Amino acid sequence: MKVGGTPHPYSAVPHPVSRLLRPKPASGAVPADARTQFRAIYDDWFDDVSRWIRALGGVEADRDDIVQEVFLVVRRRLKDFDGTNLAGWLYRITTRQVRDFRRRTWVKHIFTRRRSHEPDVLPHAGGNPAMALERKEEQRVLQKLLMKLPEARRTAFVLFEIEGLSGEEIARVQSIPLNTVWTRLHHARRDFFALAAKYQHTERTR
Repeated sequence: MKVGGTPHPYSAVPHPVSRLLRPKPASGAVPADARTQFRAIYDDWFDDVSRWIRALGGVEADRDDIVQEVFLVVRRRLKDFDGTNLAGWLYRITTRQVRDFRRRTWVKHIFTRRRSHEPDVLPHAGGNPAMALERKEEQRVLQKLLMKLPEARRTAFVLFEIEGLSGEEIARVQSIPLNTVWTRLHHARRDFFALAAKYQHTERTR
């Protein structure tokens, strides 16, 4: 993409994992049998749905549960899908499931008086507990900063900067103009780095 005769700054960034959002079979190539069709969608789109959940702010520990909720909805509603823009249809379902799961979790925490910051199991870090704790803290800070971004900007930022999707892929799955993607990324990067700088300043002055 070019802006004013020069390449767009984002378009030059390589995306080594963007191949994972590979073109999926056209609807006419998917077997008509509902069970077989669902299985093909599940196999082709499982990884993408998982990435979208992270980009939409889903808690890492809940990701597997949300993925299963998404595909339960897909299986139930597949008969009503018109075959147009499968990526966009799946993305809309994922968005609703992340939102609904977050609400259910919030209510559950209120009534059970659980802390919303209960620690997950620490990731393995080569037998070094200090490194594992440091990584966990970095993930917590990253999530905290990301959640301060407006949802549309946060989603674009995570899909592009963290998950490695191209601007074109983001536009396709969200069913939005490519220029809108670039605009959201521009503002998200500005907002994120401002938040990161403020956080670092606060930590240094403690």
